[in-house]
Amino acid sequence: MAGRRVGVWGYGREGRAAVRAALAAGAAGVEVVDAVPPADLPDGVPAGTDVAALAGCDLVFRSPGISPYREDARALAARTTLTSGTGVALAEFAARDVPTLCVTGTKGKSTTSALAAAVLEAAGRPAVHAGNIGTPLLDVLLDDAVGDGTSLVIEVSSYQAAAVEGWSGWGAVTSLAPEHLDWHGDVDTYYRDKLHVFAACGPGTVVVGPQARSIVERHLDPEVLVDPADVVPEARLAGFRPERLAGVHNVANVHVALAACVRMGVDLDRSAEAVRAAVADFRALPHRLYPVATRDGVTFVDDTLSTTPVSVRAAIDAFAGQQVTLIAGGQDRGLDYTDLAAAVVARGGSVQVLTVPDTGARLAADLRAAAAAAGVEAPVTETGSLADAVAEALRTARPGGLVLLSPGAPSYNRFRNYEELARTYEQILLDAGAQRV
Repeated sequence: MAGRRVGVWGYGREGRAAVRAALAAGAAGVEVVDAVPPADLPDGVPAGTDVAALAGCDLVFRSPGISPYREDARALAARTTLTSGTGVALAEFAARDVPTLCVTGTKGKSTTSALAAAVLEAAGRPAVHAGNIGTPLLDVLLDDAVGDGTSLVIEVSSYQAAAVEGWSGWGAVTSLAPEHLDWHGDVDTYYRDKLHVFAACGPGTVVVGPQARSIVERHLDPEVLVDPADVVPEARLAGFRPERLAGVHNVANVHVALAACVRMGVDLDRSAEAVRAAVADFRALPHRLYPVATRDGVTFVDDTLSTTPVSVRAAIDAFAGQQVTLIAGGQDRGLDYTDLAAAVVARGGSVQVLTVPDTGARLAADLRAAAAAAGVEAPVTETGSLADAVAEALRTARPGGLVLLSPGAPSYNRFRNYEELARTYEQILLDAGAQRV
């Protein structure tokens, strides 16, 4: 980037890191474009809203939230070179021979990547956990956070994965289901983009959970793929129990994490006790089946990162045997809720659903149809807002029960992001007299 004009399209976390990297590299100039021009830019860095203005740059960092399939993105790509912070940082870490594990998947990538970092640490391999989970890779690079002997574990979103070219390292795929179709255009493109980060990986380097295997084989050379059971047999896996994580899906996440770490060189025989303790003590990450409050014997759980019907089903399955009040609904991206509805009805009344707009209406209709087919009463009440849904949950949930906010959709129709949704949920509960866990 030295001596070149660098553009930055989008000024979120990755955009800020790109500006920082360009200035540190001695760029001849840096220009930022965002829908709302930021006011907190470094001195000498202009900002605007016109994407076409970036065509005069030698290199443009496109932030992950901006789809390359947009017309303005295609037009800009025809006039200059587009890149990404994740792609640039991965290339630099590869040049430095930093052992790197990239973890992706529709759901489970945050937990699995965090588990992998914890396993590496327990096995005496210092690890830095970064990427989509919070710290942009360019910031990790600029901060010299990865020292000699340190491994890097990266959570990679589909947006980030689509922009990575030519990287070769270790990989893991947790699960795959339709998601982010508004960004990718269709489900097949979503899967292709999601797995693109591994396109140049070598044989036996990418551990793939069984749920995702058939899909991954359509997009990557099967020689690249590894079954976790071939690395850590099921009988061995039983010795590494995630005591603080709910759900069968989290056992699968542990399996993928352990297998990936073994492929990276961890000796489970030598470090078995330390790794066993690390897995047993691993706690749910915020917004992922995370208990936040209790009131009158009812536990309230934040699963706001659950944005697909598949992840909602995994969430309710994690609490089999308990009475669950599910709060679901959000931005409608056209996903199919019929399988989720059937699964809820099959629970025989142990799951009651409170829906919120916009997808709430479709989910409620699917629940009524599934209940009618089964000849039972529909376990659903439609509400007009999160506040209304929580109020109804507070009124109807009984001691020993659980209230689960697992939207099955993004929250952008009502909230800035899932964090704001989670904060609002928790504040409503606290205002109603609930106690933080």
